[in-house]
Amino acid sequence: MSNDLLERLGLGGRVVVVAGAGGGGIGTAICRVVAEAGGKVAAIDVDRRRLDAVGAALAGTVGPHRQLVADVRYSDEVERAVASAEDLGPLHGLVHVVGGLAPDRWGPVLSVDPAAFDQVLELNLRSALLTSQAVGARLVAAGEGSIVHLSSIVGLSALPFGAAYAVAKSAMLALMRTEALEWARSGVRVNAVAAGTIRTPASDSHRSDPPDADADADAERRAVPLGRRGDPDDVAGAALFLLSDLAGWITGQVLVVDGGSSTRPSFLDQDDLPVFVADSPLRRRLAAPTTGLDSND
Repeated sequence: MSNDLLERLGLGGRVVVVAGAGGGGIGTAICRVVAEAGGKVAAIDVDRRRLDAVGAALAGTVGPHRQLVADVRYSDEVERAVASAEDLGPLHGLVHVVGGLAPDRWGPVLSVDPAAFDQVLELNLRSALLTSQAVGARLVAAGEGSIVHLSSIVGLSALPFGAAYAVAKSAMLALMRTEALEWARSGVRVNAVAAGTIRTPASDSHRSDPPDADADADAERRAVPLGRRGDPDDVAGAALFLLSDLAGWITGQVLVVDGGSSTRPSFLDQDDLPVFVADSPLRRRLAAPTTGLDSND
């Protein structure tokens, strides 16, 4: 790989704020790849204990880095954390990871409690507004930088029994596009990663039954075209690309990282054949493994 390409992919001492950095999931993976690319990481999380995973992930990387405790649903805490991040130097970027849908927030639209709905939006959408305002103001003043919002493929479609989360992630994309247009003339790029199903410590902790590796693997092969759930590194690589100069002419866009899930029509079965194709010989022929080469070649 040429030195020029490495330089464009790298972050060379640039300061990147990662909001929602702790816990060993997507945020932690993003902190690690930013540091490995030469960036200085300002890792924000609401729980100091969750930042222990960030410290472990950054061990051995070239610093300095900062670990900051803040609840990014509140503007004063966001401003205080972002100001502290500037101790590392002028800010270059933000990756906003904060969000989620707790098990007790799942339910049908007809029974949604408006107060609970607002709380989900506060966590997933208000927080994104506040962090991007605080960092964006500094990037606009500097005349350069990159912001990446972590959204979800449900923001591009729907989430039955999780309406508030889907609404928040969809609205985040509208926020991202608006920021991209308003800040483009100041040299600031704003994009989003729409993640599919990602296996993280948090997602596994919500299970009431012990994991069954074989059953999980089979379900993943049937549900995801690439045959597996994503892991935090899959998302971190996409975020690094959007932060880097390799994405220097990309703004207002959504990079979908979902193993192909969002391209798969709902009427396909586990063999990726339409469920209404009932001709058995045709199904056997289409489902048979093939190299794409004629056997007579």
